[in-house]
Amino acid sequence: MRRTVVLCLLSLMVLCTALSATTVLYVPVKRSVQMSELVLVGHVLSMESVYNAEGEIVTRIDLLVEEPLKGMARPGEIFSFHAWGGSLDGTVVETVGEARYRLGEKVLVQLESIDGEFHTLGLSFGKWNVVRDEAGSQWVTRSLDDLSVVNVKESPVTRLSLDRMREITRQSGRLSF
Repeated sequence: MRRTVVLCLLSLMVLCTALSATTVLYVPVKRSVQMSELVLVGHVLSMESVYNAEGEIVTRIDLLVEEPLKGMARPGEIFSFHAWGGSLDGTVVETVGEARYRLGEKVLVQLESIDGEFHTLGLSFGKWNVVRDEAGSQWVTRSLDDLSVVNVKESPVTRLSLDRMREITRQSGRLSF
């Protein structure tokens, strides 16, 4: 009888875990820009694992804003936001699908407010690396390698010219969905 109860509890725990799994849906770029509270281009100045207001381990990213495309940030401002997970007090929290940041990299980030803290919109979907091609043109690229994308009716955009992203962001206020 005791083994049956333990097996039933374990089965219930597995079922609950499966039911609470996260599903990631692709949102087209125009819609994701409209969903973003801020869209910023800048350089990652620092990263530090901290506890957020809910006691969860997050990594605080300090971004030196070069160009605000949407929102109230200003050029030259240091804007802080969070990425889920980090390493703090001997505990490592890894969030599958979360954007990965590196010191010094130039990025375009789409940010949303969650419980009063800014986070990258849609995990990896809201982080773009800013790169230059051989002709000197700037592009934004993103890696979606560790995301499981489902219900996709179109291929996720992984590269756009920075000028096209600026245009999409300018138009976002006029878009209706």
